[in-house]
Amino acid sequence: MLLISKDTELNKDLTLVASGSSFALRRSETTSSKCLPGQARVQLDNDNLADYLRDAFCIPSLDKIGSYLRLAFTPDSRHISAIHQQATRGREIIVAENPYLHLVWYYDRVFVKPIPPYLLSSAFWEYMRQTDKDLWQSAAGFMRTYAHLIKYEVDFRKAQSKKLGLIPADDGKDTITYERFSRFIAPFADLPDDQVAQRYHYGEMRLTRLNWFARIFLGKLTYHHIHAQWHDYFGRFLAPFLTVFAMCSMILAATQVILSVERAPEITGGWQKFATVALWFSVLVIVLVMVLFAFIVALAAFMFIHDQLFAWKVRRRNQGRQHMGVGIGETMKSGVV
Repeated sequence: MLLISKDTELNKDLTLVASGSSFALRRSETTSSKCLPGQARVQLDNDNLADYLRDAFCIPSLDKIGSYLRLAFTPDSRHISAIHQQATRGREIIVAENPYLHLVWYYDRVFVKPIPPYLLSSAFWEYMRQTDKDLWQSAAGFMRTYAHLIKYEVDFRKAQSKKLGLIPADDGKDTITYERFSRFIAPFADLPDDQVAQRYHYGEMRLTRLNWFARIFLGKLTYHHIHAQWHDYFGRFLAPFLTVFAMCSMILAATQVILSVERAPEITGGWQKFATVALWFSVLVIVLVMVLFAFIVALAAFMFIHDQLFAWKVRRRNQGRQHMGVGIGETMKSGVV
């Protein structure tokens, strides 16, 4: 499938050379370099080129468990906030070359992989199509995310800024403008899910949930180790532990008061009324703590069921749209995040 034509490509520094059934990439005659554009440490004639490209874009572990990801994430590739919207959600964009981290967010930060110059070349896409279907689908899914990350010119300016550098500023000769980039990215926005890797059937993913998935489905302690010190790691478990400890302490203290009143010798005078109040207040405390605990459990169960129903509706709607050929135009604002 031809995604980029000669008219819309933003990098003309590569050409595809065919020799029988094999294909190779070459730099243009205007340069003497033999390295991959944007990656000076990788040579085009190196046998490790294919390995580098697969490491740069393929995510086999998430593709392997793609059918289970709907249990925790919205099964919609549009579930991506544009770059300018990330700030409104209190997130800082962190540039990360690791494809496993692309559009993974953790509290106040979201990781985004920049677009390398060679992905802007039509010759490179034809090379991937001819040599590695899995690589082509992973790269296509990656590029499709940018159709949602960059919706307005303000997104483009932020992405092309020196601070982020998510998009090359020029093609080696001319400046890459918002209009040129829009024409380039348009074909990727219309790609259906069956033409991209499983990971890119989803949009943004929460790192804390991916860490649990790694322990259950991948046999790893964590998906991505983000804590450099032990106290940061264990600190996340301190708040729920203290909450449970406080509830248990309140129940035990109330129980002790009840037993003390029941076993105390006959109390006379005004202390009898105080003992009665202490007895019933302790019972009330136990009841309130149990009701609060039941409410928290019920709320968690409700949120899980609600999100599963929402995910089911999204899948049904996407299947209907693909069947009718309806395009994608809106951004998901609710559901599992």
